[in-house]
Parts: sequence; C-alpha cells; structure tokens
Amino acid sequence: MGPLGVAREVAGPPGVERVLAAWIATAEHATTRLPTTVFSLTAAAAPRWRLPERTLDRLTADPVTWFEAEHEALAGAVAVAAESGLAQSAWGLAAAMVPYLDLRCHLGTWRRTHTLALSAARAAGDRYGEAAMLRGLAQVSLYQDRYEEAAAGFTRSRRIFHDLGDTRAEAISICGLGAVSQFRGRHARSLGHFRRALAMFLALGDQHGEAYARQAIGRACIRSGDLAQASESLGQAMRLAQELGDAHREGCVCVQMGQLHQAMSFHRHALEIFESLGDRHCGAYALQSLAGLQAAGGELAPASAGLERALEVFRELGDRSGEASSTQLLGELHRSAGRTGLALDYLRHASALRRSLPV
Repeated sequence: MGPLGVAREVAGPPGVERVLAAWIATAEHATTRLPTTVFSLTAAAAPRWRLPERTLDRLTADPVTWFEAEHEALAGAVAVAAESGLAQSAWGLAAAMVPYLDLRCHLGTWRRTHTLALSAARAAGDRYGEAAMLRGLAQVSLYQDRYEEAAAGFTRSRRIFHDLGDTRAEAISICGLGAVSQFRGRHARSLGHFRRALAMFLALGDQHGEAYARQAIGRACIRSGDLAQASESLGQAMRLAQELGDAHREGCVCVQMGQLHQAMSFHRHALEIFESLGDRHCGAYALQSLAGLQAAGGELAPASAGLERALEVFRELGDRSGEASSTQLLGELHRSAGRTGLALDYLRHASALRRSLPV
C-alpha cells in the first residue's frame, strides 16, 4: 500500500495537498536509503506529511522495491500536483524520484515528470524549481546523447542557481557541463569544469560532491594522458567514498582505477558492486572495461560474452555512445580471432553509430 492508501486509513478522506505531502515525505525518506543520492535537490517549501514512523520504516525498508511498486503512481502524483498548480509539490516530488529513476534508467518517466513540473514551476514563477527541473532534464538529455540540449539545460540551470546564491546547486550544474564536454572529447574544458566544481564543493564542506568531482577529474586526466594526476585524484576519491560508505561511488572509482592500472581486479570489484546495487547501466560500463582487458590478455571468449551483455544493456537503455564503443570492441575482438567477415559487420555498425552521435 502506498502513502495514498495509508493516508486514507490514518486521516480519513484527505485533500490533494495532504496526499501529495505524504507522497513527498515518503519518497524522500526512501531516497535517503538508496545507494546514490549525490546530486539530489529538494523543494524546501513543499508541504510534507510524515506517516507514523513504524509505517514509514516498513514501507521503505527495501527502497528499490518500494519505488519499483510505486514509481508510476508517483509520476501520476506529479501530474496531479502540476495540474492543480501546486508547483513546489510537483517539482519536489519529481526531484525526489531522480535517484531511483537514475539507478533504474527510467528515462521516459524522468523526462515526463520533469517536463510537467518545469511547466508548473515556470507558471508559478518558482525560479529554483525551474532550475532544478532544467538540470534534471539536462541529465536525461546527456544520457540520451543529446549534447546540445544537455549543455543548454545545464547552462540555464547554473545561471539561475548562481543568481539565487545556491553554490551547491550551481556546482552540480557545472559538473553536468563537465560531463557534456567529456562526452564530446573536449577534455581540457571538461577538466576546467570539474576543477571549478571541486573548489565549490570544498568551500561548502560537501564530501559527497568532492568525491564525485575528484573521480571526474581522475577520469578526465586518464583521457588527457596525465596519469600521475589521475592516480592522485582517483586515490582521493576512493578514500572519500570508503569513508562515506558510498559503495556506488567506490564502484565508479574502481572502473577508472582499472583503466589507469590495467587491472582486472578493480573492474571485477566494480561489477560486483553495481550488480549488488542493481545498477545495470554502470554495470555495463564495468563489463565493457573488463572485457577490454580480457581481450588484450587473450581471454577472447569471456571478453566476447561480457561485451555482448554490455551491448544488450546499452541497446535497451538507448545509450548509443556505450553501444558504439562496445560494438567497436567486439569488431576488434572478432578481427583478432580471424573472423574477418563478422568483424567487418561490427566495425561498420560501430562507425555508423559514431557518425550518428553529436559532436
């Protein structure tokens, strides 16, 4: 039973605002129990109504299962809030869903709820809500390889957060700009964004943001060839992740460590973490990296199996960048095994996928 049903039992026939207040309080409580919430934003002024603690703890004991059962109802509640002109409730609930939608790659629901909440925030003149929804939509666009759209959304949200004086939220948007630059292959610009965000997180004492930024700097340094700086940044990110008990961030850092040191142990540990957390998207990238090392070491069968698994996930999630890189690696693997015709098919498809990606 979701908060709507419980609210009816506890308080009798509730009004729309009371039901929405229960949804937001419960969703935010569940979100705090998810493995990754580093860039969560909240609607401070949105009404909240907490269910009895025993009921709340029972509902969200397994937060992923709760979200899986309720996320369509939550999306419906965002629509009700937006249609009722309750902008704070609309975007607050949409924002509370992001860590789960990100973990499970429900990009359609993410885009739909944020678009509705964005319209409500703009109609109400809620600039913070507008910026929060712009940032969320930009993240979806980034995942869908729509780089111009993502850059525009992160830029607009950053300006609004800056005008409103919210340094943390501004740093979050700057990280988004860094990610866009990285996907476009503009490593120097990417590094500049991540270093700027790191300085802001350090000034705030935000260790979760710091861990993300240090990991991102390490990743950018690997790609630019500055391996000494990469090692230093990733080492700092790893220590922070472990101190914070952030298993998801530890897994992300392990993937970069594996690339830096060409060590399968890091990739296997990252894969174990992502599988235990149910993060198939990050798990696919860990599989891809592990397969690259396996192929280089002559372990062609496990490398091929891992790449096919990663490719299936990338296709399912619509990640064309991941699909292109996995397809390329499969082509190279088949070529090294002497399967020339099959290799050519994969390599041609990889080339077509890369041409379809924006620059």
